[in-house]
Amino acid sequence: MIRKLPPELVREIAAGEVVSGPADVVRELLENALDAGATRLYIELWGGGLDKIVLSDNGSGIPKEELALALEHHTTSKLTDLHNIRTLGFRGEGLWAIRQAAQVRLTSRPPQQLGGATLTAFQDQVELHEHPAPAGTRVEVSALFNHLPARRNALEAPAAEARKVVHLVSRYLLHRPEIALRLVVDGEEKIAHAGGGFGEAAKLLWGSVVANRLLSLKETDGPFRLSGLLSRPELSRPRRDRLLLALNNRPVEWPEPLLQAVLAAYKELLPHGQFPLGVLNLDVPAEHLLINTSPDKSRVKLIRPEPILGFVTQAVQALLSAHPLARALPEPTPLTGPTPVQRASFPRLRYLGSFRGLYLLAEAGDELYVVDQHAAHERILYEELSRRYLEEAPLELPHPELVSLSLGEELNFAERAQALEQGGLCLEPFGPGKYRIRTIPAFLAGHPSLIPEVVKGSLGTPSFSEAWRNVLARLACLPAIKAGHSLTGASAQALLDALAECALPWVCPHGRPTVLVMSELELARRFGRRGLRAVERFGVEKT
Repeated sequence: MIRKLPPELVREIAAGEVVSGPADVVRELLENALDAGATRLYIELWGGGLDKIVLSDNGSGIPKEELALALEHHTTSKLTDLHNIRTLGFRGEGLWAIRQAAQVRLTSRPPQQLGGATLTAFQDQVELHEHPAPAGTRVEVSALFNHLPARRNALEAPAAEARKVVHLVSRYLLHRPEIALRLVVDGEEKIAHAGGGFGEAAKLLWGSVVANRLLSLKETDGPFRLSGLLSRPELSRPRRDRLLLALNNRPVEWPEPLLQAVLAAYKELLPHGQFPLGVLNLDVPAEHLLINTSPDKSRVKLIRPEPILGFVTQAVQALLSAHPLARALPEPTPLTGPTPVQRASFPRLRYLGSFRGLYLLAEAGDELYVVDQHAAHERILYEELSRRYLEEAPLELPHPELVSLSLGEELNFAERAQALEQGGLCLEPFGPGKYRIRTIPAFLAGHPSLIPEVVKGSLGTPSFSEAWRNVLARLACLPAIKAGHSLTGASAQALLDALAECALPWVCPHGRPTVLVMSELELARRFGRRGLRAVERFGVEKT
């Protein structure tokens, strides 16, 4: 039987489309503040945003006679024409959706108004009080999803939700670096930016090492403007997660044609599969864009892309040509010949000799093997370290060492503390951005200079397992046999035997092959003849 849904269920469904977690609340409040012309923002987060979110700004404010209307469904001062969207928000349902999901306390006063007012609202309950107030707006959102246990239980841990908010705020700050912004999480200041340029924001959020390798970009051509930062070719990543775009001040996902236009400008300066780092703000006439009018406004479509793509490519090419750049080597073209070994079982190899103090020549059956002694030794040491950190008890440092962590590393530590402790690394907070190292894995006992590098490495990359693999790979690389170090016959054979005992002997920890192989038959064909044993094996008549 078809029936009309009750109002409370309609509200819950509609609110869920806009607000799925604390980050969505912060996005709505942040965009409202920026649309109101705010130049100073203060954000507080408690309990990952589940307990309380506070955002204060110095924007234009809301007149007290319109305050109650601001929290109603589909009410807005921003939208008159869907073909001419110039603000971040325009749907007129953000505050209403938050009101359905949490308790809202909204205080506001325009600069020209005498006295302010506070609106307290939760679902159908609304109260308005007039009182003195500073110019601007303060929104306090508390008890998010408390009345909806299923939605609240579906959220991640407070540390993970806080991390999402920090990433969100960082994204907006990178695109709007002129804004003065403070973000405080559970009483601890995470971001403090006094306002400035793209370089200052990038240095604050990405660190000076990255920021110093970013090139400043500012180009204008008629109605098109492009500004921001792009990295030198030597600074690249296999992912596009640090190549950020805002179209008409709106942080958006990259339209694929626009991304390809940027990559095309780099040409062979970047290896295949690599992306530059950067923050780009592109301004185009509103009629060139089609913005997704669903709650997720991060997807846009270019209506007339050709002039925009041409402008972006030329702007990036001009930037790169204006600086002396070391040319990155392209990916090598695979050659026909010895190929990486890919078998279920690794054979026992017999050492034959060496070449250039780096490659070991060995045989197994009717196949010739070329072994990279450095890559092979890396694999052996990597698997030894992987076993030791699981089997050996951690060591307590007699004098705890201090290490400084960046904002991103601190956020990762909040989520990975237990996993780090299982790996032998125990850290304690010791002031803002400082941590005290109490215990270390046993295999680091003889390498005190590597301890800070291991700590910071274990807090990099999106996941702990990937970060820890990178740390162990780095530690395995340092003592591995280097090129030019000649091995005796006994040492070379021992290395081959140890490689055969590895769980994954085919590649080094970085993914490079440890061995190449060529069969006797292939060698015979290369020399234009048939090898005796190959002929006997395949029953081919000898010539």
